[in-house]
Amino acid sequence: MNKQEVKILTKIIRELSFFLMLHGHKDFILETKNTPKTTQFLITLHDAKESFLKHMQEKLNREREMEVETYGWELLGDIDEHSDFAILGSLIDSMDYTQHATKTVVTLVRKNRYLDES
Repeated sequence: MNKQEVKILTKIIRELSFFLMLHGHKDFILETKNTPKTTQFLITLHDAKESFLKHMQEKLNREREMEVETYGWELLGDIDEHSDFAILGSLIDSMDYTQHATKTVVTLVRKNRYLDES
């Protein structure tokens, strides 16, 4: 994974944390799992409301855009949270979630475009 990809991934982590906290989720686990082809973000939430999950899914399940991939990710953190999350959706390939009693696991997948160029 090259430096560009690492920068994008760390911004995604930051924005996900910000979004969750902004919506009242102060107790969550955010994990990343990296393979040569994908990065998964696994978010474990307690007592997540279905309406919140649907809202998150609407924002993140967007078509990935190369313009944002190339330049727009640099804007993350510099504009309001509504725009940031729209940009974030352009950097994620898919989002899904599963609910178990009081625990919800949200899975976000990003296909790595910047393969190891070290």
